[in-house]
Amino acid sequence: MKLFRIKICGVTTAQDAALAVSLGADAVGINFYKGSRRHVPVSEAAPIVAAVRGKATPVAVFVNELPETIEEVCRLLHIEVVQLSGHEPPAVAQRLKFQRIKAVHVRDGSELFLHRNYPCDAFLLDASVPGEFGGTGKPFDWGKIEGMKPGKPWILAGGLTAENVAAAIRTARPDAVDVASGVEKISGRKDPQALKSFINNAREAFANVTKY
Repeated sequence: MKLFRIKICGVTTAQDAALAVSLGADAVGINFYKGSRRHVPVSEAAPIVAAVRGKATPVAVFVNELPETIEEVCRLLHIEVVQLSGHEPPAVAQRLKFQRIKAVHVRDGSELFLHRNYPCDAFLLDASVPGEFGGTGKPFDWGKIEGMKPGKPWILAGGLTAENVAAAIRTARPDAVDVASGVEKISGRKDPQALKSFINNAREAFANVTKY
């Protein structure tokens, strides 16, 4: 999997998707989990995908969803990358014919080791918040994963903002970063200035960090 660098997640409108792409985002996440504050009904997702198509990678985000439903949604919307953000067992991931990102919620850093054989193309490391599956705006201790080599491309998420993304990249050395609430003033709507600053700061940090 050729991993993107900067993913803007929890996008709920075509306008925000187009803005993110115009500012340099490489991927846009659309959340199909009904329990999320940023949930997008399948019937309303096509314009968001259309705003991204050919310019960046649309990513379909699911939580503990049936593989049949994931297949149906992605085929309908012509999305080729899925993010599994719940407690999906390996058997579910193996059934999917798409590129797969597995979210791992970090408490003490051992979680990635426990998922080392998970059938996915990339990992997303996020903060562990009881009862939540992402988009909380809570960071975790990047030092717990400093120098870690997951064996696959991986994405850093959890509490990232324009102010701390450069330090996060320098410390944790991820292949990509993911942000949702960190570029919002209102949940589910992206703030143009925060979005621009985040993307610019992340891209500059990636350009100046030598991979381990």
